[in-house]
Amino acid sequence: MIALSTSWKSKECRNGEKLAQAVVDTGFKGIELEYRIDATMFRQMLPALQRSGLKVVSVHNYFPIPPILSDLKGGGDLFLLSHPDREKRLEAIKWTTRTIQHAGDLGALAVVLHCGRVDMAPQMDKLRDFFNTGRIASEEARTFIDRKLQERDRIKPKYMDSLRFSMNRLIPAAQQENIILGLENRYHYHELPGPDDFETLFAEFSGAPLGYWHDTGHAHANERLGITAGGEMLKRYADCLVGIHLHDAIGLEDHFAPGKGEIDFEAVRPLLTEDMPAVVELKPGTREADVSAGLRFVRQLVETKKNSATF
Repeated sequence: MIALSTSWKSKECRNGEKLAQAVVDTGFKGIELEYRIDATMFRQMLPALQRSGLKVVSVHNYFPIPPILSDLKGGGDLFLLSHPDREKRLEAIKWTTRTIQHAGDLGALAVVLHCGRVDMAPQMDKLRDFFNTGRIASEEARTFIDRKLQERDRIKPKYMDSLRFSMNRLIPAAQQENIILGLENRYHYHELPGPDDFETLFAEFSGAPLGYWHDTGHAHANERLGITAGGEMLKRYADCLVGIHLHDAIGLEDHFAPGKGEIDFEAVRPLLTEDMPAVVELKPGTREADVSAGLRFVRQLVETKKNSATF
């Protein structure tokens, strides 16, 4: 189902009822609720969701903003499921379980997870400088990237062990609520899971409600930086795919409306099904005209697939 993430409007519109109505007004029939929504907004939103008939297809961890946070700034990395400190990891599990329970109550299909990161100095500014000055393919840049990836892989095991600890505790909660946990490919190379880590996790937790959540903009950034090959993530994990964040990108900047950037969505088209969440995830402040254009673009992708011989 095609859905719109509340990401495009939740920072600006802090009234839950009005936020739900704004999504309805765009013409979307589905919605993803994300981490900028606090408990008050969520309470306001519930009657509007019921009246509108909007289908909640997915919920992005951590939702709603945990009440223990005084500044009310949400985020997908508020707590780290990969944290090597047990108590901090248990805190992440606690609030993720809460998100899963809300998703179950709402009849969602999936919860989207950021799974943490390797604690290192990623030096992303240097990477961006290589890219912005046209030197990303230079020997200097490739040597730098190879060195940083080796550093990541050298210290990664303890963070992956922590993530396994968290998955072992979240999977029963997901099973109880009939929710799939969508592990999202991330923008930064030191975030988890990395390209090879998905394969390891899916093999280890075979049969669990766990799958790959593909983010088109994140994949594009990693391809442009030469960290992954073009189309690699979808080729490797199409069979494990449980949902997609659809947005466009220009260079390393993403979360534009689909069709407004340089991503070729042909690789995504064959994977779009009526049951799979296809969530348009846009940056805060995106113009409503671009939101509508993005919906038309994605609808055309789906319709073209329906009319093809392979559908």
